[in-house]
Amino acid sequence: MTTIAPDLAERFRTDGFAFPVNALAPTEAGQALAECHTYLRTVSAAGGALARYATFPKIHLVSTWADRIVHHPAILDAAEALLGPDLLVWSTNLFVRPAHSGSSLAWHQDAVYLGLNGFQQHAVRVWVALTDTTVANGTMRYARGSHLRGTLPHRFSGSELEDIMRGEEIAVDIDEAAAVDVVLKAGECSIHHLAMAHCSGPNQTADGRFNLAIDYISPQVSPTEGEDSALLVRGTDTGAFLPETRPTADFDRAALQQFYAAVARRQKRIDQVVLNRDSQDGGEADRTQDQA
Repeated sequence: MTTIAPDLAERFRTDGFAFPVNALAPTEAGQALAECHTYLRTVSAAGGALARYATFPKIHLVSTWADRIVHHPAILDAAEALLGPDLLVWSTNLFVRPAHSGSSLAWHQDAVYLGLNGFQQHAVRVWVALTDTTVANGTMRYARGSHLRGTLPHRFSGSELEDIMRGEEIAVDIDEAAAVDVVLKAGECSIHHLAMAHCSGPNQTADGRFNLAIDYISPQVSPTEGEDSALLVRGTDTGAFLPETRPTADFDRAALQQFYAAVARRQKRIDQVVLNRDSQDGGEADRTQDQA
């Protein structure tokens, strides 16, 4: 078993995040990045649902490079230290900030868009660096301890295109001076609470920034409504989620069938979550896909 920092759980509980956590070896990160580039070219050429859902939420169901990462022993050991012995992958997200990209993302919380009961104690997001992440290439920033405030109201900061593209932002003040930059070497990862307030900045470098985020949950988590599925990666209990299976090869027939069903199921449920949130808030709840 991987050696886990003895204060990992305490840092996560008090700060809402922990990093750096050793995950992939440099050679593994390099191989994963190369395969990620191939994957993106393939889904772009294929078009349709594969292209539409290229970066979220079920990359690991059709690509063996992502499947290897979600099953990586070092990552699972860290997730188990926080969540317990039964672990499921609820989602994978590929976050790409291209070279010289002026895009940024406002302060927000992931939890308000996911529709998960029990996430407060039984879910984490692992953000795996496939490239180095730096202030210059627009890495994430955390608002230390913000998860302790629970889910917060969100709103768009304005009506201009730039405001919409930056996504909704938390409608409370964040102390920018106290924010923590998530600086990682390729192969390292950070772990954060789903109610952690975070943002990201523009990439001012000549190289793209690539991160794979993995949402791990324990069986105590359940959908707030509707049917959903998840992949059991350690332990025996799948809880309230329909079981998924690992791909045996990239884009094989069985993997594609499962992928199409899973993303359709997830999209239908998340659409309902957003619709319900919109009606409760009395405002616009639409949001661009997280690009942290």
